[in-house]
Amino acid sequence: MSWYDIKTHNTILIYEPIFTQWGTIMKRFTLSFIVLVVAIGLPLLIIHSSEKDATSDDERVTLRKLSKALSAAIYTVEENYYKPVDRNAMYRGAIKGALAAMGDPYTYLLSERDHQRSVENLYNANFGGIGVGIYPDHRGFIKISKPIPGTPADSAHLQAGDYITKVNGTQIYLGDRTGMTVDDVVDLLRGAVDTDVTITVQRKFLEPFDVKLKRAKISIPSVTTTMLDDKIGYIRITKFIGTNRVGGTEEEFNKALEAHQKAGMQALILDLRSNQGGLLDAAYHIADAFIDKGIIVSTKGRKSEFDEEYPAHTDILCAPEIPVVVLVDEYSASASEIVAGAIKDTGRGILVGTKTYGKGVVQKRYPLTSLGAISLTISSYYTPNGTSIDKSGITPHVPVTEQQPERIEQVMQRLVVEKKSVEDYVASWIEDEVKRTGEIPKDFAPLEATLPEFKNKLADDGYRVSLGWLTIIAEQLFNINVGIERIVNLRHDTQLKEAIRIINANEVGSTIKLYQTLNQMLIYMGQELQTLVHGV
Repeated sequence: MSWYDIKTHNTILIYEPIFTQWGTIMKRFTLSFIVLVVAIGLPLLIIHSSEKDATSDDERVTLRKLSKALSAAIYTVEENYYKPVDRNAMYRGAIKGALAAMGDPYTYLLSERDHQRSVENLYNANFGGIGVGIYPDHRGFIKISKPIPGTPADSAHLQAGDYITKVNGTQIYLGDRTGMTVDDVVDLLRGAVDTDVTITVQRKFLEPFDVKLKRAKISIPSVTTTMLDDKIGYIRITKFIGTNRVGGTEEEFNKALEAHQKAGMQALILDLRSNQGGLLDAAYHIADAFIDKGIIVSTKGRKSEFDEEYPAHTDILCAPEIPVVVLVDEYSASASEIVAGAIKDTGRGILVGTKTYGKGVVQKRYPLTSLGAISLTISSYYTPNGTSIDKSGITPHVPVTEQQPERIEQVMQRLVVEKKSVEDYVASWIEDEVKRTGEIPKDFAPLEATLPEFKNKLADDGYRVSLGWLTIIAEQLFNINVGIERIVNLRHDTQLKEAIRIINANEVGSTIKLYQTLNQMLIYMGQELQTLVHGV
């Protein structure tokens, strides 16, 4: 999955990196499997982008020659290749190759479908869905993780663990044999608001049955929140979405923050871990809720039209006396780094976790007729101190690294996940419980009690993994299958536990002062070194 940052008033986008490393699966296991089927939409302001032709006469001649050469090459292939060729595919390939030659992973060609979906995943408009999270099981079938409350799926009493076997009569089965993907299923389930869609559902111990649903406009929550120990507000932002300060992340965040402050919140934890980014404007407004002076973020490109400063406003939403801790990790990228960098540079809070991803460049989307769109890097962005974090990331005040298993166990863990051993075991255990009690289990403890024996069985099969890792994965799979959504898990989250400890020990302010003192010392030492060098 990928996300894009868009500065809505001039169609600037920031491409978010696609994380495919094994660490992503291990660290945020559930995120890799759930796709929300939702209503999201397309604003008019990013449909087209026109640029003035500023090339010289010589450059125009060169461009014409190159264009003729490309056309001649494609014509030659069409006329002489031993098989029929797809001209559109060749031109698409030529564009992809030209963009790849830039050596920039964020400059690339999107297909029409990918372009449309990426925009739908950022805005709310006239698109409809049924309101479920779906994920593929290891056999290629699609399961429902949890209906979103208040949606057509919820009203139809669809349940976590239900299989969707058909959509409007189309058989649903993923894999090489059918060529169907999760994205294809999403496309089938989505459609215009107030249109009908019929899905065939397979529920445990029942014959397949059809459910006719009317698609509705559905918003994907980008903020989850709770209160810890009745005094620490916890807000997690999964992505930055929404436009014109109406709806989306900013509105969700503001409501959550205001509710916590009314409830007597004494400190705030802002969780940006595994947040790959989103709308630049949304990130700017979130940071603006904490900072009352200076520049929050600035952009600078080769062309002056891409240079912009985003100032802080004096009417901050978060009370200045509230200590703030921001959780970050190696998957916090782009828009997340704008917020984290602003809070760190201004001394408004401290960062806890691991160094962020380091993505500090901005893209603009240029639609191409019938070919999708080009994502083109047009500027860099800078934190309040004028720092570019591109390729370097942001180092937290308090480093807290999740314990990493030995290399051999990492290999074993990967093999176990690929083999679907834990997934099968958890699903089988839940099915047995439903048969025995007639109800879907909600307590993980009985399943957890069986894991030592299952661990030994895996070892007998040649897969040696730790009980701790097995417990984490089994609990996540259990929650997905029975429809439990946990906002926090203090049992396994060492970074969150450290953030709470720092707050309870009143160490936020002293950590900020220590960091500022050390920073001033480094600046002074650098100046002294320069003086010595010039003296020589």
